[in-house]
Amino acid sequence: MKGEGPGTQSLELLTGRAVVPLGFAEGEGAVYLVARSRAAQWPVDVLRSGRARLRVGGRTVDGVPTLVTSSEERRRVLELFRAKYGVERFAQWYDRPARVLRVLPGPAGTERSLDSTAYYDWLRAEFDNVAADYDRHITGNRMNRLLRDRSLAILGQRFKDSHRLLEIGCGSGMETLPMLERGHEVLAVDISGGMLATVREKAARAGLAERLSTRTLAAKDLRGLLAETGPSAFDGAYSTFGALNCEPDLSGIPSALAALLRPSAPFLAGIYNRWCLFELGGYALSLQTRRAFGRRRNPVLVGASRFCIDVYAHSVSDFDRLFLPYFHRERVEGVPVFLPPSDLVRYADHFAQHFDRLAAWDAAAGRWWPFNRLGDHFLVTYGRLP
Repeated sequence: MKGEGPGTQSLELLTGRAVVPLGFAEGEGAVYLVARSRAAQWPVDVLRSGRARLRVGGRTVDGVPTLVTSSEERRRVLELFRAKYGVERFAQWYDRPARVLRVLPGPAGTERSLDSTAYYDWLRAEFDNVAADYDRHITGNRMNRLLRDRSLAILGQRFKDSHRLLEIGCGSGMETLPMLERGHEVLAVDISGGMLATVREKAARAGLAERLSTRTLAAKDLRGLLAETGPSAFDGAYSTFGALNCEPDLSGIPSALAALLRPSAPFLAGIYNRWCLFELGGYALSLQTRRAFGRRRNPVLVGASRFCIDVYAHSVSDFDRLFLPYFHRERVEGVPVFLPPSDLVRYADHFAQHFDRLAAWDAAAGRWWPFNRLGDHFLVTYGRLP
């Protein structure tokens, strides 16, 4: 594991995987660390565990790590790094950090459980951290755009007669805004206050704020909406490429949705698939078996997937077992199947001139068995039972 920072004036971060040399700064009783890349493993290791062990000048210090999401605090921390390392080294190592971590010395406590409050605090902080830049992450990658185009096509077709909608995990509003523009009313929930602020700002700029309501809520807590909305309050619901993939336990969500939706109302889910044909074939041929079968383990760890936090992969059968007691399945399609996932977009870029035609072929194939179960993600539409 490579370090991030100059070789001098550094500390060593001791993780369960390796010893990582890092530059650091100190202030207000805290030690600050900077990760240049979202793909770096060490920040996820310490944030997941809720503990950090630092070796500085021969002494070892335990501490509790948290992600710095406040733009003001990030600026203060980066000024500490600039003052310590100088303008040239700062520009080389720390100028555009993906993550800034604060470590407060003290007993680290017990390791986080994945269904604990601490896990959701970490998840919330991660999405707050990327809220301002999330649109660029989507629109700057043709495969991410393809995912959204496919989900919006289904929403436009199946939800055209559904007036009041529930969106679970709205992110920065890549689907929220188009649905508002189509005349729907949307209650958008997300675990990240930063994401919700972005959505509200976009809706206000577009003159659509009166159709939008927001709540800070994790997907697992959907049942809490019942006290506010009452049963059968929504004409449809959707959750694509986000919130459901971050939940360790989905078992309570189908019954909560069934209570919130009117009979026959649709629910669309976009889910990170356990069986991805492109990865299975491509990584197996290149003898990268860990990547080829990396989605079999839940959570799918950073390094086995493109995500920078742990996510949970599911098959269509997994979802049917959860949802069919309350819903019937209407359709399922793989997206994409033969085209690469977004972290391998460089392969798709080689065929940029023919991408639209390839995407159309991929969409057609993704609607048929077995390819509808072998996409990077699958889009599954359920209808609420009477």
